[in-house]
Amino acid sequence: MKKISTLAISTAVALVAAFTVSTAASSAGIVDQPVPLRTAIVTKDGKKKIKIGKKLPVLVSCSKACSFRATVTLIAPAVKEPKSLTGTLIANNILTLNYKLTNFGRSYLRDNVSKSRLKVKFSAKDQATGQRVIKTKSFRFYK
Repeated sequence: MKKISTLAISTAVALVAAFTVSTAASSAGIVDQPVPLRTAIVTKDGKKKIKIGKKLPVLVSCSKACSFRATVTLIAPAVKEPKSLTGTLIANNILTLNYKLTNFGRSYLRDNVSKSRLKVKFSAKDQATGQRVIKTKSFRFYK
């Protein structure tokens, strides 16, 4: 019993000492690195597949204020059609990219669901530091 309590006390003292050293180093004037820009590309329901409908929605976001260029490409057996969008995003806001389909396009995708996909390329540039992040993600379809 005494060995366990001694071990617990020495562990607690070591943790407090480590925390004190780390706060002393950060308050000593060492410049912290800026937080890196993070981007995300997801579907509305968070799944890896998109339901075929009039619109094919994909959500994109940036962790910091950024300017972006998004290219959404529908890839099917007979079609490879890209559409682009540029603009700016406020930090932690979500932008919905909707790829609109015609009636023929929807029926074509339903017939070729296993051979088709939606590819999203999202290039964001941090407005404060100029750091660039490029992320690409592909989504399959379901009926």
